[in-house]
Amino acid sequence: MRMRRVAALLIVICILAGCASTDGSLRGSCTESPGEFPKQSQENPPTSRPLRDYCTEGQRELLDQTQEDLPTELVFHDWTETTTSYKTTDGETISGILRALRATTVVSKSSVCSTDRRILEFVTEEGDTCSFEFDGGKFQGADNEFYVLSGDNELWKLVWAIREKDPEYQKLIR
Repeated sequence: MRMRRVAALLIVICILAGCASTDGSLRGSCTESPGEFPKQSQENPPTSRPLRDYCTEGQRELLDQTQEDLPTELVFHDWTETTTSYKTTDGETISGILRALRATTVVSKSSVCSTDRRILEFVTEEGDTCSFEFDGGKFQGADNEFYVLSGDNELWKLVWAIREKDPEYQKLIR
């Protein structure tokens, strides 16, 4: 009897916290999003979908651009305990970051987020902007949900290199 009360209490807590459905057929998992990601097990490992599938139309257009139409500037906003921004106009770096974004995949929806924001803001020659927002290492999709990424090591290696090359940052670490 006591175990049933504990189980019922846990179900109520999950429902109130918004991580469980009130639909009894979906009550098996507090982290699964119905219809989006299959239940994960040994026989059914996590699936990956391209980051592009979670992007806005503007982000998809940016990812589809050819080498000739690349943005002319990239601003990396690193908003953690402090707010800092680093800019590059290096075409090779911008192209590499876009390639890395194209190669990145989403493996699951995240139920956890932090207050850290990292934004990659691409600026075109005309002054138009397109941003990709991240919460720590999780991507904020077009639906404003956060997604766990895979294959994003090269992306962050290139992004942190922008900071390392920034003259103001170099003054700070000396």
